[in-house]
Amino acid sequence: MQQEELKEKNSNLSVLLIVVNVILIMIFFNLTPSSGDESMMGIYFAGVAFVVLLGIYAFSYGYRAAKWFFGISFMILLIFTGLLWYAFQLGKAFQH
Repeated sequence: MQQEELKEKNSNLSVLLIVVNVILIMIFFNLTPSSGDESMMGIYFAGVAFVVLLGIYAFSYGYRAAKWFFGISFMILLIFTGLLWYAFQLGKAFQH
């Protein structure tokens, strides 16, 4: 009984730390004035950090819902990465 309560408490603390870390990453990348591309990359890195931290959380605690949420967020990250790559390549094409 006590071990389950400790696991639940640690799980809630881990979720809080994931949220705080992502907020700190967003603040870090938005401190300096930057162009649109650099701002987009800051958002992208915050997304990557969220997915990595969520994956660590999901597989260390073993919650099924967390694993599903990780899978969905990983797929969204892959789609966003592809669209971001396509937009940068399209921008290079119109630069010349």
